Amino acid sequence: MYELEHIIRYLRNFDINEETVKKCYAMMNKRSMFLLAFLVLSGCAHIKPVELKKSSYDIEKCNKTSYTPADLQSYETLIKQGELQGYNCEGIYYVREKNYEKAKEYFQKGADKGSIESYAQLGSLYSHFLQQPEKSFSYYETAANAGHVKAAHNLGVEYDRKLDYKNALKWYQKAADKGNVYSLLAVGQIYRKEGKYEKAVQTFEKIGELGNSRGYFNLGVLYYKEKEFYDINKSNTYFLKCYKMGDGGCAAALGTYYEEDKKDYKKAIEWYKKGFELGSKDSVTRLGLLYVDILKDYKKGIYWYTQGYEKLNNLDCAFSIALTYQDLKEDDNAVSWFLKAHKGGYKDAAYGLGYLYQYDLKDKEKAIEWYKKSLNIGSQYDAAAQRKLKELGVK
Repeated sequence: MYELEHIIRYLRNFDINEETVKKCYAMMNKRSMFLLAFLVLSGCAHIKPVELKKSSYDIEKCNKTSYTPADLQSYETLIKQGELQGYNCEGIYYVREKNYEKAKEYFQKGADKGSIESYAQLGSLYSHFLQQPEKSFSYYETAANAGHVKAAHNLGVEYDRKLDYKNALKWYQKAADKGNVYSLLAVGQIYRKEGKYEKAVQTFEKIGELGNSRGYFNLGVLYYKEKEFYDINKSNTYFLKCYKMGDGGCAAALGTYYEEDKKDYKKAIEWYKKGFELGSKDSVTRLGLLYVDILKDYKKGIYWYTQGYEKLNNLDCAFSIALTYQDLKEDDNAVSWFLKAHKGGYKDAAYGLGYLYQYDLKDKEKAIEWYKKSLNIGSQYDAAAQRKLKELGVK
């Protein structure tokens, strides 16, 4: 028996107008095993396969942080000229504007004309923005089977989330075979999750040899965290190799080793600073935390947090500065830094402000205002914010 999902996937490969789709969909609900053949033979679906097409127009030209009316006009011009990427450029524009229905409309127009990129974009739209990942599979699969590497990787991610490692591995490998190193990393991670450590080691080694430091980073983590493979010397050797390739995250890992395992804070500070110099946000966050929580040198802790915020745009550092000032009972400074973190998009800052206003500043109205903002944003403190609002008499 043909499942409804399979029939819908099949029909997407044909040029069917909206009214026909509605008519066919109503018939599909009967789930007859002869339905697909009937639809084809009866002429309910015009048998006109859509030819999938790959454009030479670079889609990255349309990935911008901000747009002008001239950009939108240029995308319309592309469409008029018959360039399929015009639909995708306009769709991406509407995604940035958070007008997801309009984005879907343009991506669908592109898909109807056979744009491989449009199928990939529809998959991404459903998965990341419309919060309907189950609808992304068929779009990703169509694009992936047509050679779209990122779609194959993203399909692997969707299966990975479902803990379907067999299918995740299949699609990650498909993308990796096309040269996508991030997909090869994901292959290694799948092997690690499945306990196939030898295969994981071989995969990560290959990635490192290809010149990607993340391969050696993952080897360092594997030899540090997996009990069966625990070897601190190998772990640090790989972290060092990774660091020498310019990866600040590996400096952070070495700093963490010296801080937590050896309690050698001088060495930890040296490595965290090296990581910060290479742009590692984790390094500078841990450096500030080491000074504040362990060494109780609040001045140096705030200094390094500030460096992380100003030079690396590390919002976690802004939030940590606010917490530090809160502990020091410097409420005005705490409010100022919570606001910086919040304006930058750090979701937990709203709850932090609510808590500060409730307990330190004794301002019930402000506390309620910020707890409500926290709920609207959707931070990890949603449950706590709801409890606090209840405590404050808000139903």
